[in-house]
Amino acid sequence: MSESKTSNGLFFTWLGLLGVAILIGLFAAFKLLTEGHHLFNANDVLIWSLPLGVYIYLALISSGLTLLASIPLVFGQKKYEPYAKRLIFLAIAALLSGFISIGLELGNIFHMVYIIISPNLSSPIWWMGAIYSLELIVLVLKFQRIHAGDLNSSTSKVLGKIGFLCALIAPLMIGSVFGLTESRVTYFGPVMSIYCLFMAILSGSALCLFYNLIHAQVTGNGISKDKESLFKELTRIFTGSLGAVILLTLIKFFIEGSTVIPEFLNYHKYAQAFGSIAGINIEVIFGLFLPFILISIPGLRYNQSTRVLTSALVLIGTFAMHMEILLAGQSRPVGPKAEQFPDVISYFPSIWEWIVFMLSIAVMLLLFTLGERFLKLGSDPA
Repeated sequence: MSESKTSNGLFFTWLGLLGVAILIGLFAAFKLLTEGHHLFNANDVLIWSLPLGVYIYLALISSGLTLLASIPLVFGQKKYEPYAKRLIFLAIAALLSGFISIGLELGNIFHMVYIIISPNLSSPIWWMGAIYSLELIVLVLKFQRIHAGDLNSSTSKVLGKIGFLCALIAPLMIGSVFGLTESRVTYFGPVMSIYCLFMAILSGSALCLFYNLIHAQVTGNGISKDKESLFKELTRIFTGSLGAVILLTLIKFFIEGSTVIPEFLNYHKYAQAFGSIAGINIEVIFGLFLPFILISIPGLRYNQSTRVLTSALVLIGTFAMHMEILLAGQSRPVGPKAEQFPDVISYFPSIWEWIVFMLSIAVMLLLFTLGERFLKLGSDPA
């Protein structure tokens, strides 16, 4: 069998797997839209579940990718231009997939439209939705300009600057959705917004590294010598953002561990849902500390296998961290609800929530695949 036929066979097999996952997801979406939100394992206390965590994760990845794309598109670093088109497309795919997840979390995708057209300017949730909607529109328009070979016209530059501002502000708004919630002490405070911004940069740079390295391996093109220096810079951005998130995470641990506020004491009962070693969350150890140690060793830092492993660990670890923060902060009933529920609410996603997760990731991967196949994402801008 020729190499071309083998490649096409793998391509269509991959499309078939994604197609099956999407069909199952569409069935779940139909069930949710016709039968309602009760299919999720949420309740009157724990109202934010897995699909919302998936939305936060993908939306922050999209913002991180957009910020990376702004290095050439806004700040004029031309050596990054060969990856600008791909970064913008990946950001679009991630954000669209995140919208699928939040749309099904709301129980009716038209609720998203209603939120946008009925503005409440004092609501961070409204601002989050509005800014991410604007970001998606701007990203699509910017991608169209890049695809047409236009990077330097006034229109293209304005779109790049608007996209950069949206990507910078949107993670802060996600953090403020939690940080302004005074009834949930473990969420409350300005640190949550800063944390979300750095998590966006970290997860975006992790996906950028992971995707481009895997793509080079799968296509057999490898990484040319002239692009290796660029990958080294991307590795340094990834390492720097990883160090910043570790620092913020340690500050968070110190705050939580030095208080006797009842909410924080109850929070600890849920804050290590994935287990711990020596009192430290497993996803922090393997999703932050281990990658940072590996990527900081001079002999391993620019090794391709090390970069693939560390970026994959970070992508898994940051998702787990988002979910633990999201769920642990809701785990303690407050107000009248505290009388009819136990001190700490338990939760595990229903099968329908897992299918929504699968649908979102499958749509994102399908868009990645079709984009690479038909839109020449790896071509240098004209």
